[in-house]
Amino acid sequence: MGKRIKRRQKIEKSTITVDLGLEKSYQIDAPTGCGLLIGKAHGIGARSRQQDSFGVSEMNVDNIEEKGILAVLADGMGGMADGEKASMAAVISCLNYFETHEIGENAREDLIAMAENVNVEVREVLGESGGLSGSTLVVVFVRDKELHWVSVGDSRLYLYHDGKLEQLSRDHNYAAVLQEKVEAGELTQEEAWNDPQRNALTSYIGIGRLEKIDSGDTGMALFEGDRILLMSDGIYNTLTEEEIIESMQYGVGKSMMHLEMQVKGRKKKNQDNYTAVLLEIE
Repeated sequence: MGKRIKRRQKIEKSTITVDLGLEKSYQIDAPTGCGLLIGKAHGIGARSRQQDSFGVSEMNVDNIEEKGILAVLADGMGGMADGEKASMAAVISCLNYFETHEIGENAREDLIAMAENVNVEVREVLGESGGLSGSTLVVVFVRDKELHWVSVGDSRLYLYHDGKLEQLSRDHNYAAVLQEKVEAGELTQEEAWNDPQRNALTSYIGIGRLEKIDSGDTGMALFEGDRILLMSDGIYNTLTEEEIIESMQYGVGKSMMHLEMQVKGRKKKNQDNYTAVLLEIE
C-alpha cells in the first residue's frame, strides 16, 4: 500500500491540506473515539483527467467534539483542466470556510452561506474560463450524531439505514425538469429519456448566480451503524441501487473496495471519474 499523497492549494492566502485520494487505500484514518469511521473510493475511470475531488475536515477528537466534521465531494465539469481546477477550488474553499467560521445552531443557513461563498471563490479562481467550467458540490456536516447537508448539481447524498438506501439530495439537472413535465402530462416518459439535454446541469458551482441550492430543512438524527454516502455520477450512473446496497454489507474499507470493484467490473469504455466518501456512525 502506497504512501498517502497530499497537496496544498492556496485560496485567499489560506492553505489547507486536502487528501486527493491518490493512495489506493479505502479507509481514511480517523482517531479512536471520534464516533466515525470514514471510507473512500476514488478513480479516474476511462478519462484522461481526474476531475473529481474530495476532502474531510481536520481529524482529531478535540476538533470533532468542538466543531463537528465536514466532508466534501465535488465533480468538475468543462474541458481541458478547468473541471479539475473548479472541483479542487470548491473542496478547498469549503474546508477553509469550515476552518474559519463557526457552524452555529442554524446549521442549514450556515451551510447555504458556505455554498454561496464557494461559488464566488470558484468563479474568481476560474477567471476568464469561468463560462466553460464549474463543479457540482455536496457537503455533509455531522455534529453530535446529527446530519446537516447542502448540495448543488447532480452529485448525490444518500443515507444507508437498516439495510435501505435513501437519496437525500435532489439532482439539479434537466432530467429532473423533464420528469416534472412527464408527471404534468406535458411529455411522455420516452421523450424525457431520449432528450439529448437531460444530463445538462441546471445549477452548479461557478454559475453566475446560484439560485438552486438543496439542503435538509432540519438536522437529521443519526444512529449507530447509519452510513452517509457522498457519490459522484461516475458511480450511480454505472451501478444500480441494489449493487450499491450490496457493497454496504461489509466494513467501511471493504465496502469502498467492493464498490470500486463493481464499477471496474462493468468495463465501460467511457467510464467517468468515480468518487464515493462514506461516513459510518459508531
